[in-house]
Amino acid sequence: MALNPFFLGRLIAIGGNEDKANELVVLKRVVREIGKTDYKVGVITTASEDPEQRGKEYHTVFTKLGASSIEILNITQRTQANDKKLVKSLENTDLIFITGGDQLRLTTILGGSQVLAAVQSRLEAGALIAGTSAGATVFSDTMIYEGKSEDGLFKGSVLTTSGFGFVEKIIFDTHFMARGRIGRLMQIITTNPTCIGVGIGEDSAVVLKGDGVAEAVGTGQVIIVDGRDIGHSNIMDIKPGEPIAVENVRIHSLVNGYGYDFKKRQFLTSTIK
Repeated sequence: MALNPFFLGRLIAIGGNEDKANELVVLKRVVREIGKTDYKVGVITTASEDPEQRGKEYHTVFTKLGASSIEILNITQRTQANDKKLVKSLENTDLIFITGGDQLRLTTILGGSQVLAAVQSRLEAGALIAGTSAGATVFSDTMIYEGKSEDGLFKGSVLTTSGFGFVEKIIFDTHFMARGRIGRLMQIITTNPTCIGVGIGEDSAVVLKGDGVAEAVGTGQVIIVDGRDIGHSNIMDIKPGEPIAVENVRIHSLVNGYGYDFKKRQFLTSTIK
């Protein structure tokens, strides 16, 4: 059974806590994917509880990495998300970077706004969109926003809502190994085996392009959770809060340079250039 995922454009989803001071493996790859040396960056800090500090951190990083222009968008209210000046500041950006924090802040403040429409417009025009932690989780059409790791395989413990919809049928979870979140994705995939779960470790990322192939980048791991071969589960027969039984969930572990073909649901060895 083939999957036909929809990617609105070029995306890099980062698992959070990426190195910003030393080797910068993930962030250097972000810059490489822009495809030009004279590049303009827009940084959206909405997810953060301390947007000004977060903006300063990424301004320092992208200055170090050679950006010619950096706009920091500390959008904390929906009125700002429809500010024409802020929308205009995203014009001609080559990279839009969405920082981490709380993904519900992103959807509630930016959802349906002119700023989000501008981000989507830049994505469709060929700009690169990168997000870390909450900024990556929000890429999905279905977004996890709550669920304790230890309760991930108990029915109803993982809560979802609509994300930005940059990709469809692919659900991202971040800080994946550090916070033991495998159960969260297993529950989501059990309830809808059409979807594929992508759990991204810290200082790691997946590079998504229009061909349906993802490449893992960074020092950690990317975990693929595929429900294509699920045979039996008890999900329909149990009450909320009861433990889930599920058969034949397929799991892949990717490291730097390895890939995954979402159309074929196929693990790819380290031959991606």
